[in-house]
This record gives sequence, C-alpha cells and structure tokens, in this order.
Amino acid sequence: MIRRARQSKFTETCPESPKCCRHGYAVALSTCYWRFCVAAVIATTVSACFPQGDAALSPPETSPTAAESSPTASGAAGDILPDLVMLPLQSIHVGYDRGEKVLRFTADVLNDGDGPMQVTGTRSSTEEPDLLVSQDILQANGNWRSVETDAIMRYETVDGHDHFHLQEFQRYQMRPEDSDEWRGSRKEGWCLRDDGSLRDKPSRYSDEDYYCGEDEDTELTELIQGMTEGWVDSYDWYLEGQYIELKDLILPGNFCLEAEADPNRSLTEKNDDNNVTSTLVHITETEASVVRQGC
Repeated sequence: MIRRARQSKFTETCPESPKCCRHGYAVALSTCYWRFCVAAVIATTVSACFPQGDAALSPPETSPTAAESSPTASGAAGDILPDLVMLPLQSIHVGYDRGEKVLRFTADVLNDGDGPMQVTGTRSSTEEPDLLVSQDILQANGNWRSVETDAIMRYETVDGHDHFHLQEFQRYQMRPEDSDEWRGSRKEGWCLRDDGSLRDKPSRYSDEDYYCGEDEDTELTELIQGMTEGWVDSYDWYLEGQYIELKDLILPGNFCLEAEADPNRSLTEKNDDNNVTSTLVHITETEASVVRQGC
C-alpha cells in the first residue's frame, strides 16, 4: 500500500476567506490569519498562486527500478534532478512552549530543480518501527531509478501528527553572534508535501492519493513522500518543534539563526550549495527583530 499526506499540517483552514497558493489560511492560537504566499520572499521570482484542486497530477505509473548506489550531488546521466533551496526564515518572534521561552519561526524549503524530490520508505514487516528510505529519481525517458539512502521514516505522534516523518530532512540551529557554540531545535522529522507553488505547474502529489501514512503505523509497509519541482514545503512557526529554546541565553543580544535542508546530504540533487539560509536576529526578553539576512 502506497500512501501520502492525507491531511494538511495546519490545524484548520478558513474556507470563508479567499485562497492564494495552498493552505493559505490557518487557525493558530484560535486566530484565523493570512499566511502570505511563499512567493513573496523571493523578490526575483514571479509566481502564480493557484489552488491545487483538479489540476493535481499523480506521479507517473512507472515504478522505480531496483535500488542503486548511494547518491551524489550531481546524479547520473539522464537524471532530472530536484534542487532543495532554503528560503529566508519568516515570522521570527519570541514565544512560549510548555512554559519555556522560545524563539519561533517559519521555515520554507523550495524544490527549485527540474524534477521532483520523491522518496519511498519501505519495511519488510510492520514489526519494524522505521521505514528505510530510497530516493526515486525521474529520468529523461520518463522512467524512474531508485537510489539507496541512509535516511529513515519514523512514525510520530507528538502534538497530534500521527504520521510518518522523514527524519533529518531539515536542521535548525542558533548561536550568539560572537560565538561558535550552536544550540538546536526539538524538531526531528518532516512530512514532505507541496504547500505552495512558485511556478505555473500543478502538483504531482494529491492528498487523496499520497499522505504520510496517517494512522497507519501498524498497517503500511511502503510509503511515498514528495515535492514537485517549483513547489515549496512550508513549516509554520506554530507547529510542534518550530522553535529553539532561549533558556540560559544572555538577553538582549544578536543571534545567528540557521536552517539547512538535507544536512546529512542523504539525497541526490543538482546543487548542495543553496541548502542553508541564515538570519541575524536581535532578541530581547519579549521580542525578536531581524538585523539582516545572512550571518
């Protein structure tokens, strides 16, 4: 059985409001608010926001071939590769989680490549807790080749996720401006999905056919997750793990906040040099403000 993300990562949508891109509105802390289209964060990109709806495409019916060798950044001849790009961090602010003061933020990762970022998790039986992950790479002839990776998918129940996460897909960390001592976030895994488009291209992955194994931790043995080329996977500030603890830090001060896609370089893509974004943030006891992009 092959499944993917049946429900939105957002807690609730607001149908009474017009939509731009996908999941443009969300309920957070009992307040319905507009989350701007991710296209706005890239000044050089001209985007067309549109709902998925009937325009969604299913992945090609051709199945990946037997898993091959470990991935390389450049891939192989005939590969139509994805390219993960971390967009500038947004909605950075001081908040609380379980009574502790934290820095919350929104992270968006774009697939700016020519092909989809698609992964398949498999296990021999439901007695095994994790799915072993291979990457499905689209070929110029329309077929797919499968590449073994060292990544895994793991079922998560924290904060009502109740689906499989691709572990270590992103990494968040922060350090004082004048220090090289980093502290990380509690985020452990991500459900790859199409949340907003920066190109005039429909999604390959519809929620009806592809979801992250929600409520099927004891049933499925194979699971596909993916990001269409030109689409963004968004992780909003109010989601579980979208923060870094501020406990024991000397405030006020300037801090480098960094997000990295595929930090272990488990996946094959066109370019690894654009996987990191950073923001210099001034943090006080009550608020955070952006000093500049890059630090």
